[in-house]
Amino acid sequence: MVRKLPIFSDDWLKRARAESTDGSWAADAIETLDTTGQIYLSTLRLWFERFPLTVKQKKGLRVRLESFQNDEHLGGVNELAWWAFMVREGFTAAPLAPTATSRPDFQLQLPADCFVEVSTLNVSQKDKTRFEAKESVALDHAETIRRVIGKLTYEKQQQLKYAADHNKPGVLALFDYTTWSGFGTLFFRTLGDFLLGKQFGFKSFPPNLSAIIYLERKVLDGRIALSRLRSAVYYNPLALHPFPHGTFSSLNQFWSQVASVDSTSTEGWVWL
Repeated sequence: MVRKLPIFSDDWLKRARAESTDGSWAADAIETLDTTGQIYLSTLRLWFERFPLTVKQKKGLRVRLESFQNDEHLGGVNELAWWAFMVREGFTAAPLAPTATSRPDFQLQLPADCFVEVSTLNVSQKDKTRFEAKESVALDHAETIRRVIGKLTYEKQQQLKYAADHNKPGVLALFDYTTWSGFGTLFFRTLGDFLLGKQFGFKSFPPNLSAIIYLERKVLDGRIALSRLRSAVYYNPLALHPFPHGTFSSLNQFWSQVASVDSTSTEGWVWL
């Protein structure tokens, strides 16, 4: 008999009603529990149940998913969303079990042999403060790029080193949850110009970084979707272990002086 690890149980729902505060994703889900909130929770329950790790290995993931803190919750959601995306695309991949030392979240075998670390750009503290003061928030691509640099310079070194130590490409899958994500701002082109244009941002990153996959997402009627039109893969020409061009061909492709190829897919959004 296969053991299951309960998630979003009746006890959790009671705690969410009592403890989640305004602005928490959990409060929004409870408020719409008869409609979109139920769809959202049911989707995560299904993904979590199918996620190919043992009950013990998924305990930490469950804690993050059930957290009332948006940043912690979204970190778990994005791991599951990335897994759902790879399954939908027909890729061969496996999540790596958590260990005491940092390592990437997934190993991808096909269409390319590499390690993938999933990360999230959340709403910045600056924007949160302005929201709380009921002030407007400016569209600032430069600030978003600065935060991308911070992730690659300070936060993800160990995961990228793990990939290099195994002589495989190290890839960062970056989900954008910043204030202006989902508004059609075409940030993916600004990021491409920074990484491969005149500034050539890739030269500032470690050669262990083989590629960045930028993902724009939205939640509509309780369902999670990724934009194929505004998501992209950026290949580091200085990578110690190059990531093959054309991988994830359904997303926009960027390499060498901002040469780009539009997505091969006619779907604007891929529903997970």
